[in-house]
Amino acid sequence: MIEDPSDSRDAHDAAFLERVAGPLRAPELLDETFEARLMEKVRLEGSLYRPASPTAGSTSWWRTERAVRVSPLRGLAVAAGLAGVIALSTLADDSRSGSESLAAAKSPAAMAAARSDTVHVVRFVFVDSRASTVEIVGDFNAWTRGVTRLERSAAPGVWSASVALPAGRHEYAFIINGSRWIADPRAPTTSDDFGTESTVIHVGPSQQSTT
Repeated sequence: MIEDPSDSRDAHDAAFLERVAGPLRAPELLDETFEARLMEKVRLEGSLYRPASPTAGSTSWWRTERAVRVSPLRGLAVAAGLAGVIALSTLADDSRSGSESLAAAKSPAAMAAARSDTVHVVRFVFVDSRASTVEIVGDFNAWTRGVTRLERSAAPGVWSASVALPAGRHEYAFIINGSRWIADPRAPTTSDDFGTESTVIHVGPSQQSTT
């Protein structure tokens, strides 16, 4: 059997490391005076950095308070410099946020949202000389009676009301004397599944604002 030279080297290295590490792993035994001598050395070193004073005996040198004095003129200069840095940082942030806001406002999505949020005032007019009350119900007031009432105008039998509507398609109808449902005869009408007619109006920049 031929012995591998690398195995011999590994065994030799392991034996060498054991001889070196053995003493290092042994516990270090200190004599009884070690702690006293250490503290005496600390106190001696501290006295070299602490000025002699009647009241300095109870204060350790590493706990001595130190005051840094700055002339009033230099203090104002430092404060002004810090204020300038803060102001420049704030202006930079405001400028960046302002630019981002302006860019967002000019985006097509923002412009489309602004157009959709535009409110148009539509004037509804109904003519009936026999009516005592006229109100309007529609998808813009959840078809709720008593919410949007038309007012009697100076002309006999003419009732009118101005309603703010967003752009888009809306349906509505008039209720006369609290019970009679009438679709607007001057505009296109539609019917629901039960045959009830209502009027359709399209509100937008190109549409008429009066029905």
